[in-house]
Amino acid sequence: MFARERVIPLKIKQIEALLRNLRQNHSKEPLIQQDLKKRIAGFNGEKAVDYHLSFLTDKRYLIFNDLRLPLTPHFFQIDSLIVTPFYCLILEIKNISGTLMIDPEFNQLTKHYNGIETGFTDPISQAQRQKLFLQRFFYDNKLVKPPIVFLVVISNPNTILKMAKGQTLSPPYTKIIHAQNLISEISKLNNLYTNEIASKKDISKIKRCFLNSHEPAYTNILKQYGIEGAELFRGVQCESCLGKMERIPRIWYCERCKFTSYHAHKQAIEDYFLLLKPFITNKELRDLLGIQSSKTARIILNSLNLKTTGSTKGTVYHKDFH
Repeated sequence: MFARERVIPLKIKQIEALLRNLRQNHSKEPLIQQDLKKRIAGFNGEKAVDYHLSFLTDKRYLIFNDLRLPLTPHFFQIDSLIVTPFYCLILEIKNISGTLMIDPEFNQLTKHYNGIETGFTDPISQAQRQKLFLQRFFYDNKLVKPPIVFLVVISNPNTILKMAKGQTLSPPYTKIIHAQNLISEISKLNNLYTNEIASKKDISKIKRCFLNSHEPAYTNILKQYGIEGAELFRGVQCESCLGKMERIPRIWYCERCKFTSYHAHKQAIEDYFLLLKPFITNKELRDLLGIQSSKTARIILNSLNLKTTGSTKGTVYHKDFH
């Protein structure tokens, strides 16, 4: 069963918000579009693996997708983690097209696609590092630890895997598999690990700890691309013509195309959280939406059911991306 479903990554939402709010014909738009395309392809590859994982209906399987856990002073992220009373399985998922040449001597993968050669970091090394981090997380949180193993899963069924010239397939590179072979590999692990290490109580504690510790990665997206706030659209954007809307009693109105909306402000506020910072004050909201009334701003903020700190004029409204 899925203990944590896969959702659209926060980074994708941030990039989409950036593209929505960039001034027209911005010089960095093609670069950002390309980055978004790659991230969506990776996300779709992970969802393709979820299809195979959905066949693991036995209650002994707990599946955590896109898990990001703290390891002071940093975090580590696992595409998918399967926890059973007998073992834990890390899945490092890759959605890569073309032919992948595996070179154990240099710990690298090389992709050949449409006549272009591209190098990749060795996913086996990535998975081994995640295994070490997860072992440390179990230790730091005083959790019962079943044996930890890993697989590198190629989600694209058309990808061809080859060994570099003069190299033969041997461990740990036998851990690189296609997604369609995932269930059979898990069956092999079930036959190999038959000693129950974690009790039901232990598994419940592990699940609770993972879910409570997970924290999505919030990126300073403007800094990443070297974009200033002045280069973004300000105000409430019309979903019909992309013009600027004005607040009239109880609704938003676009002078350009005459479109009206009761809820157009919600996207502007969500994009503010994604692009600038995950909290806002009444005054900042008024500046963002171009409204004068602090009462109207307070009504809008209260309708969003955000967490708050402070009181009266010092109230700060927080977006929880957890």
